[in-house]
Amino acid sequence: MAATPETGFLVIADLTGYTAYLSRSELEHAPAIAGDLLETIVGRLEPPYRLAKFEGDAAFLFVEDGRSDASLLLDAIEASYVAFRRRLRSIDQATSCDCNSCRLAPRLDLKLFVHHGSYVRGRIAGRDELAGPDVILVHRLLKGATAADARGSGFALFTADAVAALGLDPIALGLSAAEDAIEHLGRVATFTLDLETRWQAESGRRRLEVGERDVVLDVVTTIAATPSVVWAHLTSPALRTLWEGPLVIEETSGGGRRGVGTIAQCVTGRLATLEEIIDWQPYDHVGWRLAVPELGPVAATADLDPVEGGTRLRLRWAQQGSATVEDAEIDRIRAERRAAVGRLAQVIAGSLPVIEQMEVRS
Repeated sequence: MAATPETGFLVIADLTGYTAYLSRSELEHAPAIAGDLLETIVGRLEPPYRLAKFEGDAAFLFVEDGRSDASLLLDAIEASYVAFRRRLRSIDQATSCDCNSCRLAPRLDLKLFVHHGSYVRGRIAGRDELAGPDVILVHRLLKGATAADARGSGFALFTADAVAALGLDPIALGLSAAEDAIEHLGRVATFTLDLETRWQAESGRRRLEVGERDVVLDVVTTIAATPSVVWAHLTSPALRTLWEGPLVIEETSGGGRRGVGTIAQCVTGRLATLEEIIDWQPYDHVGWRLAVPELGPVAATADLDPVEGGTRLRLRWAQQGSATVEDAEIDRIRAERRAAVGRLAQVIAGSLPVIEQMEVRS
């Protein structure tokens, strides 16, 4: 029976400089370090992407159309690079080993290739495999001229088909346009995202912090899911309605992706809350400026920390204006948000329980 073609995003995460690294390193150590780095990368890409297989110093992943929105797919790309660079930094700073494998590891970098197209799934030698011209194309991009020109720094290269499927504005997002010639497949327009610049910005960025003064909400709970899953439910309009109730969310985002500067109007019943994202660090931290009826301006943060068996989520609200709010109204808002966080844990975990009792700090 012939396989049914599917469409989706095809991604290759490839360690830059691995051949040179391996040639100068101890054979008993270098593959283990590379494996550790690839596990770190895949751990941030999956989900929403699914691992198809490891390919030496690379990982091949995919995600079917309709399984995630564009912003979450881009969040995973950037989060994987940040996690990779953090892991390299920890190897460099935390190890006392002076072998070449550890000493040279910080010279490695990461490049990601993203294409949208069709493929079929089949069994070859007892293993699931993806096949088709688009699968070949995304692999050929690793050896293309654009990848060679950008060899010195981390990047994500998107084909024009991927950019179109994601609904991105390349100019607004600062993507560099180029073109690759792929043998037998023709010329392919590409757009490159400089991930090294994103890493430098993340390293020097100050998070939005909510101080102790004027805090009206401080909730901590642990949810039986990975940070990427919790992040998706916190930030995706389609998923927020599952735990926040019957919201209508209208977003305005520059370049076609969610992030700093995105403004959303959330309407439930007759009440409307205005939100602006002012801090965006997938899957670790997000900060909003809110205009909340009856409460006024609010600075809100959500911090996600991986823990054994799940993710520890801390949600904080601090009143920013000078408006006087009745204690009864603040109690009502606290009760609503605590209930919403409880529903969030239940929705994400399904039939699984929340790992620990919710901790509420007044």
